[in-house]
Amino acid sequence: MDSLGGSVRIPKTSEVLARRIRRWIINGELPKDSRLPQEAKLMEQFDVSRPTLREAIRILEWEGMIEVSRGARGGARVTSGWGDLVSRAMGIALQTRHATLAHIHEVRSLIEPPAARLAAERNSEAAADALGELMQEQWWAWSDAHAIAEIISAFHQTLLQQCGNPTLEVFGVALQGIVAKNIEMSGRADNRASHVLPKPKTAYRSQERLVSLIRAGDSEGAENHWRKHMAATQTYLLGGFSATEVIDVLD
Repeated sequence: MDSLGGSVRIPKTSEVLARRIRRWIINGELPKDSRLPQEAKLMEQFDVSRPTLREAIRILEWEGMIEVSRGARGGARVTSGWGDLVSRAMGIALQTRHATLAHIHEVRSLIEPPAARLAAERNSEAAADALGELMQEQWWAWSDAHAIAEIISAFHQTLLQQCGNPTLEVFGVALQGIVAKNIEMSGRADNRASHVLPKPKTAYRSQERLVSLIRAGDSEGAENHWRKHMAATQTYLLGGFSATEVIDVLD
């Protein structure tokens, strides 16, 4: 019988162990902020050596699933921070493809308006509440360009989280860091920290309108309104930066 070609890579024991612990975290057997069992207990349970266990822990730490603190009271704590891993991987992939900020906003304009529709259809009250809380944070943080950039990008990410489609949520998390950097860059370019986006009349009121439409369950209205919003803010955010590559934003 002819070979199918290529060699089959056997996973290392540490990778198999990391996979087992990762599944505990994903399934909720190890909830966020809980501590992993002591080294000795894990070594006995899985019948592995200390170096193998520690390599598995390093894998999970790199993925952002756990956080390791050193010292007498140290140990591994569950963070379930998959977002950092997704964002980092997406950033690297986009850099290798020479993606620009214009490409990023093109994708956002394609996925966020339908997400607004889904949020209004599937999760209107919870979505409106979550987005409304972020709007309050924006109002009080407007004099801090860095903080407002993070809050505005979190608003867009939360919209994707609340639409009921986990794939859209992952896209939002992956792009969040790049979008936040772009918002901050646009604010600095204006030489006015308070002018990241005009507070009283444009972006803020546009977000208010979106929240009202979602709360009312007006899916078509939410989608159409957010499509117009994305077009308007894209023009502002890309002013002078449309050809800027992702690598120049993240590095």
